[in-house]
Amino acid sequence: MTSAAIARRGDTSAERRQIAVQRFQRIALRAFGVVLLAFVLLVALFPPYFMVITALHPPSLSFNRTPTLFSTDLSLRAFTDLFEKYPYVTWMANTTLVAVCSTIFSVTVATLAAYSLSRLRYPGRGTLSSAVFFVYLFPSTLLFIPIYIVLNSLHLLDWLPALIAVYLTFSVPFSIWLLKAYFLTIPRELEDAAMVDGATRWQSLVLIVMPLATPGIAVACIYSFTLAWNEYLYAFTLLSDQAKFTLAPGLTKLIFGDVFLWGMIMAGGVLMSAPLLVLYFIAQRYIVAGLSAGAVKG
Repeated sequence: MTSAAIARRGDTSAERRQIAVQRFQRIALRAFGVVLLAFVLLVALFPPYFMVITALHPPSLSFNRTPTLFSTDLSLRAFTDLFEKYPYVTWMANTTLVAVCSTIFSVTVATLAAYSLSRLRYPGRGTLSSAVFFVYLFPSTLLFIPIYIVLNSLHLLDWLPALIAVYLTFSVPFSIWLLKAYFLTIPRELEDAAMVDGATRWQSLVLIVMPLATPGIAVACIYSFTLAWNEYLYAFTLLSDQAKFTLAPGLTKLIFGDVFLWGMIMAGGVLMSAPLLVLYFIAQRYIVAGLSAGAVKG
């Protein structure tokens, strides 16, 4: 056997070893990815699973020192007690009213303001845009004491419209910045062509810009609705009448000192989470498009 043949055989063996190593690395990397994904899913899904299984436990299991993760003895007693002993339906209705009204007002104001900042030219536009951004960055938790003092002096505590107005101060700035970035991706030429054909500025906004900005508007709606639906601090601070409670502060009435009615608390949490899960499932494609499209100006 010549030296050239031996060299070629050595090269072939080295290539085979390299291919085998690369294949092993791909398999190992894929296996690691699967294990990591399974771990992340476990961490993400365990809290809602624990909430559901605890809500379905009979009262005798709800107060065990050791949590029961698996059980065949399931019951709807926690749900029936929640509706029979507490005004949960009223809390749900109040939350729905606050969330829907807050979303409508927030998105309406944000749409008009964002369109103004992205399309119109007028003195002070840059200052106004910076002011909105500053308000958006300001931590909302630092404002609840001043807001409480103001509303108390105006005798507006325990009034749901006042709570809606407070939520607008948080949702409107974010929605303005989101929609402003989205409107900037829509070519001006479309509006110019419409106005050449006789459309007014308002018609170009309603008939051209808003349909094209549907994903961004959907994200603004979802953000505003979620904020009002889940918010606890301001609802707990500004509302003291149980008939005016929203869901978040209402569930605290299931805690008596160091006694936690875990079954009903978890049942209330399941019912409180269900509308948001349905909303996010329906609007998931708009969420991805709305959050990504405004990142790059077209």
